[in-house]
Amino acid sequence: MSRQLPLILLLPVLLLVVVWFDDPGPRSDFTWSTTSDVFTLDPQRMSYLEDMRVGSALYEGLVRFDPQRNGFDPGAARSWTTSDDGLTWTFHLREDGRWSNGRPVTAHDFAWSWMRLLTPDTAASYSGLFLPIDGARKTWAARNEDLERFAATEFESRMQRTEEARRLWRRHEERFKSDVGIEVVDDSTFRVRLEHPVPWLLDLVAFTPAAPVYRPAVEGWPDDAGDGPPWFEAEVPDWNDRTFVRIDDDSGRLFQDHRWARAGRLIGNGPYTLAAWRYKRDLRLEASPTWRDADSIACRTITKLTIEDPNTAVLAFESGAVDWLNGINVDYRVDMIRQQESGDRNDIHVVPAFATDFFSFNCRPALAGGADNPFADAAIRRAFALAVDRETIVRHVTRLNEPVATALVPVGSIPGYEPPAGLGYDVERARDELASAGWSDRDGDGLVEDPAGDLFPVTTLLYTTNTPRFKRMAIALREQWESALGVRIELVGKESKFYRNDLREGDFMIARGTWYGDFGDPTTFLDLCRTGDGNNTRMFSDPGIDADLDAAALERDPDRRFELLEDIERRLFTRHLPMIPICQVVDVHMYDPTRVTGLSDHPRQVQRLWNVDVRDDPIGGSEP
Repeated sequence: MSRQLPLILLLPVLLLVVVWFDDPGPRSDFTWSTTSDVFTLDPQRMSYLEDMRVGSALYEGLVRFDPQRNGFDPGAARSWTTSDDGLTWTFHLREDGRWSNGRPVTAHDFAWSWMRLLTPDTAASYSGLFLPIDGARKTWAARNEDLERFAATEFESRMQRTEEARRLWRRHEERFKSDVGIEVVDDSTFRVRLEHPVPWLLDLVAFTPAAPVYRPAVEGWPDDAGDGPPWFEAEVPDWNDRTFVRIDDDSGRLFQDHRWARAGRLIGNGPYTLAAWRYKRDLRLEASPTWRDADSIACRTITKLTIEDPNTAVLAFESGAVDWLNGINVDYRVDMIRQQESGDRNDIHVVPAFATDFFSFNCRPALAGGADNPFADAAIRRAFALAVDRETIVRHVTRLNEPVATALVPVGSIPGYEPPAGLGYDVERARDELASAGWSDRDGDGLVEDPAGDLFPVTTLLYTTNTPRFKRMAIALREQWESALGVRIELVGKESKFYRNDLREGDFMIARGTWYGDFGDPTTFLDLCRTGDGNNTRMFSDPGIDADLDAAALERDPDRRFELLEDIERRLFTRHLPMIPICQVVDVHMYDPTRVTGLSDHPRQVQRLWNVDVRDDPIGGSEP
């Protein structure tokens, strides 16, 4: 279809190009755009979909998820085997695997990277998924105990404190090597032993946080000459000679400076290298000449643009400055979908995602400022959930008619698993729940008070400003809650970076959220409600839920295991309500399939960017 636009509509795009591409260089073979930038390029610390999409291009794990056949392909490992009891997995690495500096990729790289993933000091969001590795849980706990004792100890001198902190780190390294079921059989053989069978282990192994990193680059070793011995045979530099890591004398923790993950420093083993990254502007990838299949890469250069304004993003696509718009969030996208359905355009792609939109409650006893948190009470959380009219939201607010959700796992997304029904829309019951917690309209002014006559605290509702969708949803929820419950809601809009920080710090009362499942099992959603999970920003905790999640993990009968998980999800969303599910996510993308091939519409949003190809002459031709 034609991309010719009136000059007046192109002016914002031209301004965008002038501001962002002040030193543009040559146009990349493929350009895509999103509304938010990458948060980190350290794979062990990744938790956001966009980070992992770029991460999968820079790094390669042992296996790759193949969205075309919904299975797994060899990655850094050429083959693998598993024992009859499902507890031991052995991966045989490719002989031609190379880092972008030309060094061989070895089992030592994976062993060190997985230690990093399974060390509390790294603050990795997904560490919990890998704790079923034999010994990992005990070693994790032992490291935390060492750090707690260190923090409580009085030392006679700073030097003594430093020496003890470093001794504890050496002890952690030795304990991990001896006690955790991660074994370097030889340079090209990597073995993993599990506490119990994990049916989705290959999903975890393919997950970007399990990708390897190159230790000398991550720690900032002073010299890594290509003709010297490999790092695992070399003498480890003194702490003072490592640029990007140190042991913090105050906490005893390993402090990591993430400047290693920048252009010019980052060393990966994936199909691309990082050529440039300008925060909130653009990120450029270039094909890696050392990747095992470098000749097969169609697009030698790729640029990811961050265009926060959704209207400007659509104009950038229509002008030809963007080949793939990953997520359309303009107010008129419903009209664009209707045009696609009527045959008036061919570049709109609607993809039901393996994801759920929800709003999280802060479940901590106290709020960030120290005040008592009303949402620590499950009755209040239930009241707010019961006062949500989801049908109105999907029909008149988002206008996409997404499947509404009262539980977290998308219906029909996992064969054999039937997500239970959670709390639906029931205003009278919502008011009863609020009254049971001590809040009712005692003076008839339309606002609820406690027995002392104090009004229910003004409730902040945190949302991200990078898309109008969440602001509209927040406005609708404010209207529903104020009308049904007699509470006061204050909307707080922040850009993604500050929103994420507020979630981590617990500086919110209710906050918007979206979760994309990471692997094909209900626990990819339900573990969000596990005590201590890195993505449990709500800090919800219930010993019964934790115990039953543990029991389900040990259950060998697949049908019985799903029954246990269904019961857990039922209790979570009829009794506990750590969050309010709203609807299944429907992603809307823009690309011209006659020009761009190799993109996947798989619900899990996995993209193999090295398979993307962009034609100068669209298939079938186009209007002039």
